[in-house]
Amino acid sequence: MKRITLPLVLSLAVVIGVFILLTSTIRPVQVVVAKQDLMSGTLLTQDLVEVRTLQRGNLPAGTYSNTADVIGKTLVVARVAGDPLTSYVVGDAATASGIPAMLEPETVAIAVRVDQATGLAGVLRPGQTVTIIGIIDPSKIPQGQASILAAAAPDLGLAPTLSPADLTYNGQAIPTPTPAPTATQQPPISPAARVAVSGLKVLVVPQAFRYEEVSSTSSDGYLPARTSSSSQSDNVILLQASILPTEIAPGVSASPAEVLALLNNVATLHMVLEPASGLTLDINAPGIDLAKLYEALTGYKLIP
Repeated sequence: MKRITLPLVLSLAVVIGVFILLTSTIRPVQVVVAKQDLMSGTLLTQDLVEVRTLQRGNLPAGTYSNTADVIGKTLVVARVAGDPLTSYVVGDAATASGIPAMLEPETVAIAVRVDQATGLAGVLRPGQTVTIIGIIDPSKIPQGQASILAAAAPDLGLAPTLSPADLTYNGQAIPTPTPAPTATQQPPISPAARVAVSGLKVLVVPQAFRYEEVSSTSSDGYLPARTSSSSQSDNVILLQASILPTEIAPGVSASPAEVLALLNNVATLHMVLEPASGLTLDINAPGIDLAKLYEALTGYKLIP
């Protein structure tokens, strides 16, 4: 009898545990969401927000269940239709709250463009830390034409002055040699990648970038908010970055915020998720360009 009772009790305990876990994860809850696309700085009114029923496990922290809790407040971060409104993106117009209140000293909030691949769609959550790998294509960098003559030494009046007669012999012009151009360092002939900034805290992740278990039917009322395919494939992530200068390469110093702003304008930013405990190593990798990688893999050298 005891042999039968013990397995039965254990099985029952497992079933109850699984039921509690699933209930706490997929249990539907009332959440205040943006009724339409809203810009940063929007004063929230009743016609701009609505309540939807969403699954608890898919929601960020700090959501509201009653529209009265957000009416009259200001949106500090842009939201698309269907995005839940949280205490991190909604603040009072007259006081510092929301995102500004979350920032650590000497840091700022900066938005960077990503798609579902480069932005870790489905994995990224607020509060996590990421490292940014910058991928730069030299063809997208405007190249100025530097003049060697502009950098020549100034004329101090010490060189002799030659007349046209001094440049002739027996009535024929003496050919003057053409100065050889000075070799200049050429940029890489292919895209290059390098770890640019690490230890960046994630502040806001668009709801369209969150992985959600969607029911196979649309009659249960629990379907998560969905946006257009363009919003799901191209969006922005809000990061916390320091404004204090740091050495990003030997002899080159800049603040992480400046590096992100510049790379976001001309390069591709690829986010990689850091461990929960953060990175313990000081990353100072030299990076690699595609031409060198191609040569290492195939043995063939690309000729510019």
